Amino acid sequence: MAGNKPTNKSSETRDRQMEGLKLPPHSLEAEQSVLGGLMLDNERWDNVAERVVAQDFFSRPHRMIFGEMQRLLEMGKPIDLITLSESLEQKGELDMAGGFAYLAELSKNTPSAANIGAYADIVRERAVVRDMISVANEIADAGYDPQGRSSEDLLDLAESRVFQIAETRANKDEGPKSVDQILEATVSRIESLYQTPHDGVTGVDTGYQDLNKKTAGLQRSDLIIVAARPSMGKTTFAMNLCENAAMLQDKPVLIFSLEMPGEQIMMRMLASLSRVDQTRIRTGQLDDEDWARISATMGILLEKKNMYIDDSSGLTPTEVRSRARRIFREHDGLSLIMIDYLQLMRVPSLSDNRTLEIAEISRSLKALAKELQVPVVALSQLNRSLEQRADKRPVNSDLRESGSIEQDADLIMFIYRDEVYHENSDMKGIAEIILGKQRNGPIGTVRLTFNGQWSRFDNYAGPQYDDE
Repeated sequence: MAGNKPTNKSSETRDRQMEGLKLPPHSLEAEQSVLGGLMLDNERWDNVAERVVAQDFFSRPHRMIFGEMQRLLEMGKPIDLITLSESLEQKGELDMAGGFAYLAELSKNTPSAANIGAYADIVRERAVVRDMISVANEIADAGYDPQGRSSEDLLDLAESRVFQIAETRANKDEGPKSVDQILEATVSRIESLYQTPHDGVTGVDTGYQDLNKKTAGLQRSDLIIVAARPSMGKTTFAMNLCENAAMLQDKPVLIFSLEMPGEQIMMRMLASLSRVDQTRIRTGQLDDEDWARISATMGILLEKKNMYIDDSSGLTPTEVRSRARRIFREHDGLSLIMIDYLQLMRVPSLSDNRTLEIAEISRSLKALAKELQVPVVALSQLNRSLEQRADKRPVNSDLRESGSIEQDADLIMFIYRDEVYHENSDMKGIAEIILGKQRNGPIGTVRLTFNGQWSRFDNYAGPQYDDE
């Protein structure tokens, strides 16, 4: 028995050595067929370029050849054995790319370019698997040498790197689509709306009848901006939208609260849904009826289990995107994403240029809404300059760093309460939701009742502006 131990140990050592010699997944034959096919038929370039890039080729000579092909085509020159070898020769790279004989072999051994798309797909698939292996090694290295990073930081790194691969892979399906493809999807959507009772609400129900009439609900893939000056109730309004969606929809609601801790968000939610004075909740001065209401509300929330709150501060667009994707994947969808608020997000690489930073944030939020087909509600600050006007009702130009936000938004809603500025206002308890922009609908104003003690906006029973 003792004599077996060295044998087993040496066998394990050999196994580890063999594992170290493993080549990453690749197909030299598919790579050769792609390159040879392009030399036979330059017209196939666009078909191939939509599928692969130079770095997708495992062989270094193949990467060089493909890159040179791209350069020649961009210069308006044809690709064949002579032009390609001459171009590589002039750069001193012909020998590194395999030499003239190898280029001739590529062309000779590829009888046709008919299946070049399928060969390119093979090259791409193997490249994706290699990327996964590379990321796995990167994550393992980070685990062995965390360099002061916490386990949460390492998890974020792992998730973001894996999602980067998925995102790059998904881009393969993007690009121009024929009218018949788009028309088919459009007709299917119209048929679905026709067959489903919805009272004119085709998106996520806001919970507010008059707002639904104006917007038909919060539409999937829309970026919705909710903006107001301090004390107008923008967080309350956005939270009410989330609460209504959570109560009415099956899919979860995801809240990114960059300003307020999750516990405060939950206190507001309990006050709103149970209609218990939020001051009494914050101070714990509750009577038996209050407790009964709160307990009933807690029961509903625990039964639904479809709301997630992330109160991390200073999130980047990449972090928001990866966390949203994770919840989306785990629950096969989301009904709504809310971010409080946009200006608290950060893009470290653009931190020295606030205008460009905000532009990147708004662009990324719109891209997230479009990718997940989920309405994204983002709160935004307003410029102080409106305080100098006689009429302090906001307009689109009042949005702080307004250019990019206004451009990317599909729907912009401002909140205005006259009583904030005029103590003796005859519109106490009334809030105006001003639709400053709606890409696919009318603009205008909707009135809601504001119940500040409950941290809640409710439907307004009086006349709307449009009815007066």
